[in-house]
Formats: sequence, structure tokens, C-alpha cells
Amino acid sequence: MRFVIALFVLAAFCLSPVRAQVGALQTDCDLGGLQPDGSYQFIATCAGEARSPDGRIAIVQKAYDDEQPPIEVHDVHGKVSQTLRVLSDDMPFSVSWAPNSRWFFVNHHVGSFMDTLQVFEIVNSTVVERPALGRAVVKIATTRYPCLPPRMVLPNGVRWSSDSEHLVMVTISAPYACAEFAKHPGSFHSLWMIGDVRDGHVDLSSVRVQSDDRPFVMPKDGPYRGFAERN
Repeated sequence: MRFVIALFVLAAFCLSPVRAQVGALQTDCDLGGLQPDGSYQFIATCAGEARSPDGRIAIVQKAYDDEQPPIEVHDVHGKVSQTLRVLSDDMPFSVSWAPNSRWFFVNHHVGSFMDTLQVFEIVNSTVVERPALGRAVVKIATTRYPCLPPRMVLPNGVRWSSDSEHLVMVTISAPYACAEFAKHPGSFHSLWMIGDVRDGHVDLSSVRVQSDDRPFVMPKDGPYRGFAERN
């Protein structure tokens, strides 16, 4: 049994498109903070602050022991302007701000070393969640692979475009998603795609299949060329 669990954890670990994922029970504050890809990693129980590039808004988690206080939105003066209960579930998450400071995406941990995407827009200094793009990604994945239940498709944000309007994403699913939970037998692959955060639409010409025998590396052809040049 331990061997099976170890294999599953290893498989989930290898699914990360950007870096090793922080687990639900991880409370090592040294793993948090600004990451090499520019995102900010929040760790359960640890204080953290992800400030927008223009410095006007910050996503803040206060340090805690047992019960997590709500995640806060601070204005330029450090005052609490809003709380984000959708992020206040005692799970790790990372915040990636768009260059124009009008958007950010969160890769929110859901367990088993896997995350799911949440997109937020700043509207009149208020943080508003925009779920349309995530739903579009799930629809594309489940249409291509009918064996995948929608709840088993986890979009992950990878990189912003320089104009802050488009987002590179990749789908993640547990290795057993098409076996244990499927109504229709079959197999699946992770999919790369680029979406427009403004209208929640995915560019269908950007959909790429992630090969099982290759590491998770963002495509560099076609619509991905501009993103790849920013490496």
C-alpha cells in the first residue's frame, strides 16, 4: 500500500508545469515568498504579501497557528479594503500578477500535490473573480477526452502575455481520472492552451497535447513564440 501511495505522489509531483508543488500539510515558511517565475507562494500558517507591480494593491495572509484568518486585500496605504474568502481554506496558493496590475491568477492547491486556476480582475480597486476562462479550459479538455469528469480537470496558470490580456495554461488531472471516476472508458493527456482573460475564450489554434514521455515544458511554436521569448 505504501508503494502505491508513493507512486501516486511521485506522479502528481511530476505533473507540475512550473515547479515542485507545495503540499497541503507543508508549513515550512522558507518555501514561501517570491519564486523564480515571478509568482508569490503562500504557505499555510505563514505570513505573506503579494503586491501588484504598480504597488497599489497587495494580497496578504497573516501568520496564524490553528484557524486561518481571511486572506486580505490591502490598498496602497496598507489598509484592508477587502477579504477573499475563496482563498481562505487553509491551503497553499500562489499569486501571479499581470504586468499591468489589473489582473492576477492564483494556482490554488486542492490536495495530492495538484492546483487549480482562479483568475481575478481589479475593478475600481476591488478584486473580482472571473471564472469563465477556467470553465472554458475544462470544457475543451472534457470534449477532447470524454472519459474525464469535469471535476477531475484542473487548469493551471503558467505565464502572462506582455499585454496582460492572455494567459498560457495547462490542464492537470490525477493519473487515475479516466479509470476510477470515468463514465466512459478511455485515456487522456494534459493540454496546453492560451486564453483571453477579458472574455474567457480560449484560442483553439493554441491547443497542444502534452506528451507523456516528455517533461512539462511550455510549447514554443505558433502563438507561444511571444511567451517563449520572455524566458
